[in-house]
Amino acid sequence: MKTFRSIREALDYLSARIAAEADREGTPLSEVERKMLYFSESDWTLPDMAAVSAEFDRDYDENAYERKISGLARQIVADDAKRDKEGAGAWDAAVATLADGDRYLLILLNPSLSGPQSGRPPHDILKLWLTAFAIVFGIFALAVLGNWLIGPRFWDVTGWIFGDRNRFGLIVICAVLIWFVGPKLRDVLSVFLNRN
Repeated sequence: MKTFRSIREALDYLSARIAAEADREGTPLSEVERKMLYFSESDWTLPDMAAVSAEFDRDYDENAYERKISGLARQIVADDAKRDKEGAGAWDAAVATLADGDRYLLILLNPSLSGPQSGRPPHDILKLWLTAFAIVFGIFALAVLGNWLIGPRFWDVTGWIFGDRNRFGLIVICAVLIWFVGPKLRDVLSVFLNRN
């Protein structure tokens, strides 16, 4: 596996890979865009970085640039995962060399650091919300359906199940819910616990 002896060497490698991918995709990096890959407020950077940064702030859209570089990095990581395991190792080693510093490039690479298979699956939060709404509205729909099918006796039965004197019915319902919902509930809770 390739090792990098200095931050400059790691930056040169990463910027060369990103620039090559940009050329391959037909969206080559300008000199300012390429030099911004070396930007740091507190660590080593190019000698003319103050002028480059001023020109970048004046002439470029920062959000568009960040999306462009992040997209190029994701493509590099995805290609390496499929075709070039050695390239993937070199990419990871270069990123690890920069990991302790204050680098703009690390912010740009953040979505691609661990490869395409990492992170939360697409639409995971949406699925979580839809599941919660389905449970809430499902309970409401069962109550309406029970009232429509059985009438006032439905509320007598629910009063018996959830009443103060009949703990057995409540225990049975809780056991059934835990049996069916428990594994999903554990997954949902792990999403929130892993966030912190």
